[in-house]
Amino acid sequence: GKTVVAQHLAHAAALDGYRVLCVDFDPQATLTHSMGLTEVKESHTVWGIMCRDLCRESNRIMESYDDPDDCPYPAADELPEDVQSIGAQRFQEFIQPTCWPTIDIIPSCANAAFVEFASAQYRALHKAWSFFGCVARYLDELPDDQYDIIIFDCPPAIGYQSLNAAFAADILYIPSGPGYWEYDSTTSYLGQLGDAMADISEGFASLAADAGITLPKQFSDIRLLMTRFESNNPLHSAMIDAFKNVFGADVCAHPIEMTRAVEQSGRFQMSVYEQDYRQMTRETWKRARQSFDRAYDEFLQTVLEAWKENGKRKEKAE
Repeated sequence: GKTVVAQHLAHAAALDGYRVLCVDFDPQATLTHSMGLTEVKESHTVWGIMCRDLCRESNRIMESYDDPDDCPYPAADELPEDVQSIGAQRFQEFIQPTCWPTIDIIPSCANAAFVEFASAQYRALHKAWSFFGCVARYLDELPDDQYDIIIFDCPPAIGYQSLNAAFAADILYIPSGPGYWEYDSTTSYLGQLGDAMADISEGFASLAADAGITLPKQFSDIRLLMTRFESNNPLHSAMIDAFKNVFGADVCAHPIEMTRAVEQSGRFQMSVYEQDYRQMTRETWKRARQSFDRAYDEFLQTVLEAWKENGKRKEKAE
């Protein structure tokens, strides 16, 4: 339910008056398609952001040496031509408008799956490149008043794109179905993510500091959101209790209920906020809308608390 949750939180935030940027990290590009984009250039995806970052970091690292000839790493003009051409893009070129006037997106496409292979090649070309900080550095270039909330939709695996999302995020919001296999995969994923981030913190500490990245990575909050929940299903209730036994108060109080409206949101790539209630019973639509509204209200409070804490830390640092 990652894409469905990201889509609905983005739509709810937009209806609430917030300016939203979505970043689609998933090569399946379902979030991109749901936002009305079908023709996307590979160079305008996260892959393009990573190519651009490699060029910029290559030049920065080269310039940090008193004598450039002493630098053991390539400069940007020594990188492959396709990387250089993508690296010449301006940061706003990656952002595309959507069918929602207050939602923009950095889209994805099927060919963006190549980023996992390309990133490994780029790391081999430039071993001092902090590959996990590309998106964080990119977002730092955006004007502070351009967006209020940025929402990531990630692929279901640990890779270069999902690690970039993790290192750029302030809050980790993890959707999970209320079944045994979902419980097993969610806990396994969190363990693998923790191990990967710990390895990066240990192996890239000095390089990250030079690149302006603080390690180890600290999240303002981590929450687990139950999706496709059926309140009259004893197994679902038991699995939520199992999640709470492990994660305690980090499990969201308001799950996303399974209704026909939720099923149709995936089938037609339209959120509950876009669907016409006349396509189903009004009660079914109302129940789904209330479920997402409650989940969004809880999400918004989590975001606002993180904003306050981040503001306090900045004031203290200054």
